[in-house]
Amino acid sequence: MMSFQPFALQITRQILQTIAISLVSGIVATLPARSTEEIYFDYGPFGRSLPVSSLETFAQNGTVDENLAPYLNRLPAERQQDFQRFLSTPLPALDPDIPEEIGNPFALSQWLYTTSGEALLSLFGQLVETEARQNGGQAIRAAILLAAADPNGLSLLNIIRHYPTRKLRLDLRQIQAVAQSVNTSLETTGELISAVAQESRATAAAAPALDYSALPTLGENGQFAVEQRSLLLNDSQRNRTYPVDLYLPADIGAIQGPLPVMILSHGLGTIRNHPEAVNLARGLASNGFFVAMPEHIGSNQTYLEGLAQGLYQEFFDPMEFIDRPLDIHFLLDTLEQLNATEFQGHLQLDNVGIMGHSFGGYTALAAAGGTIDMNYLEQQCDLDADIGSNAINIALLLTCGTLELAAVPSAIQQLTDGSLTDDRIGFVFALAPVSGLFGETGLSTIQIPVVLMGGETDIATPVALEQVVAFEALTTPERYLYLAENISHSTALTRLVLDITNSSNNIVELFEENEAVFSSLLASLVIAHGKFYLRDDESYRPYLTSAYVEAVSVEPIKLHLIRTSAEGF
Repeated sequence: MMSFQPFALQITRQILQTIAISLVSGIVATLPARSTEEIYFDYGPFGRSLPVSSLETFAQNGTVDENLAPYLNRLPAERQQDFQRFLSTPLPALDPDIPEEIGNPFALSQWLYTTSGEALLSLFGQLVETEARQNGGQAIRAAILLAAADPNGLSLLNIIRHYPTRKLRLDLRQIQAVAQSVNTSLETTGELISAVAQESRATAAAAPALDYSALPTLGENGQFAVEQRSLLLNDSQRNRTYPVDLYLPADIGAIQGPLPVMILSHGLGTIRNHPEAVNLARGLASNGFFVAMPEHIGSNQTYLEGLAQGLYQEFFDPMEFIDRPLDIHFLLDTLEQLNATEFQGHLQLDNVGIMGHSFGGYTALAAAGGTIDMNYLEQQCDLDADIGSNAINIALLLTCGTLELAAVPSAIQQLTDGSLTDDRIGFVFALAPVSGLFGETGLSTIQIPVVLMGGETDIATPVALEQVVAFEALTTPERYLYLAENISHSTALTRLVLDITNSSNNIVELFEENEAVFSSLLASLVIAHGKFYLRDDESYRPYLTSAYVEAVSVEPIKLHLIRTSAEGF
């Protein structure tokens, strides 16, 4: 029998969606027949106009008229066809990795009215201005929502058509500044990857003679059958109930010595039982680990879906910066209580490992003792600053949410005084972590082993601005920085970025062929680091070397490792 609350929520969502779509569609139907007539490329005294009708003709039949010719004639025919398709095709139909919800006017409205959405619109509004040279953020939002409600769908051309002023102004000087910022970031990242690769290869060449490629792939060669269990934790002090999945060897009694514990913390908008995370958890458990995977209920997939359905006003609850590390703390308290009765006293809970991806990487570092540098964060989140300075660090859309807690002194104190630290954490593995908010000093108090891993093409947590900055801030002698070539923030983003930036070669096919190899390598590294630092098992030391990753990683996803700052940082 269906309970009243879920049924009421379902009805509420349907009513909200129906009303919103009806209202937006009604607005489209009743608006006067006025739309943007021209795009003006503004470069001070040097400006040029392009009639929107020229774009419409090109989108319809590929005709390049005299107005459009100066912009397209230098492009090869294939590129012109790509632009024609991009101009007229609704965004969800452009790529299978683009979620269908992006074409839903109600969901778009929810997203664009969040604090992060407002900030993003304000930044883009500096590039795309109104006819009166005002910030075009609100006009962009109106155009997007009207285009999404239009039967022709959310295409670039339809967004331009629905821009609510007669003239759409592109500030080329600001666009040039952003382009320069992006180019500088790409060059810096390229130089970093090159420096790290050179250092990693040099270290590998000087390593003791050993056939590293012959070392077992640990995630695929576990010796224990795996059991899965679930818990539902209720932290009454925080009024927070959340599920936890456990993966452990089926016969704990067959394992000699304490069972090392690893916690896996998921990222923003995802779930604890994502297939990639489950595969990793099973690989760890088959190698003798006890794995706990908590669900962070204020920043998971369900919360994000709730935003799209009108149940929340933000992408995540800002209190997650505090609640996530406290989720880890309460989980460990619970495991201590259950250890004797449920797990025969086998769990090693005084020296625990934690691995996190993205927001989960922040969670791991905060639980290990990292503190947020509020002054540094305020500087990074200054919306009045030059758009070019941080335009390419999407992670700020998440980390700047911390500032919403400024009115809660107790919350700021927790974030800055180290009280979120759990001394039972003995090892951190942070994958593409959101880490810039710790600043230059917030990670200096962590004196346990820390592994950071970043991807060359990560556009969500750029390696030069997030992981490298964090690595430089670490003072623990046991620090590792792995950098992966051609890897972005997630598997889907990696495919999307590679497809956009390498459309003329077969790098996407190569990535898909070797994706499983990289996943297996990642599992081996997590297992080896965990065995070495949680169980003091010296036999795993060869896995923790540049020689190992240089020997076993493959193109186009080569992995490199440094332990100290590489020359050129």
